[in-house]
Amino acid sequence: MEQLQEDTKEAREEALKAEKQADKQQKRLKELAPAVKNIERLAADFSADPEEILPEPGTLETGRAYREKKAKPLLAQIVKVLRSLYLAYVELRGKFERLQGDYGRVRESNARLSDRLQEAKLENKALRQVSADYERVKRVFGPEQVKAAVQADKQREQVEKGRKRPRRTLDRGGR
Repeated sequence: MEQLQEDTKEAREEALKAEKQADKQQKRLKELAPAVKNIERLAADFSADPEEILPEPGTLETGRAYREKKAKPLLAQIVKVLRSLYLAYVELRGKFERLQGDYGRVRESNARLSDRLQEAKLENKALRQVSADYERVKRVFGPEQVKAAVQADKQREQVEKGRKRPRRTLDRGGR
């Protein structure tokens, strides 16, 4: 009965720990949400028509000068931003996959704990029934007679256990 109570207490503690871990994972997901929105916004800004992004050439500016002074630096900046977006995306994706894995493990752990808690409740109910039956027997036959019967049965079990145990003899001189 005490073992069952300890198991139940341990299961409750593990369930609380799993619940705290699930809350922690949920907070992490909420922290990632703004970063994902920023990536989506930047992607939308830079996926617009390139003619709108590129600066207008000067009136007396040649094509080569325009390319060298305005277009190439702007395109280099766009490439830099896109690379950083891609790296941020890869990092967020990795974090998200880890969080999903952690969440799955926590859910499985919660399910196992719930199953074990259910088993413990059923076992507890059965033990309470046995205890109630024992109390009924004590009321009918009297506590002294029940105690004597229990002691006699314990002694009988010890005697049987002693008979079943094989006796080992150590033969030290035979080898």
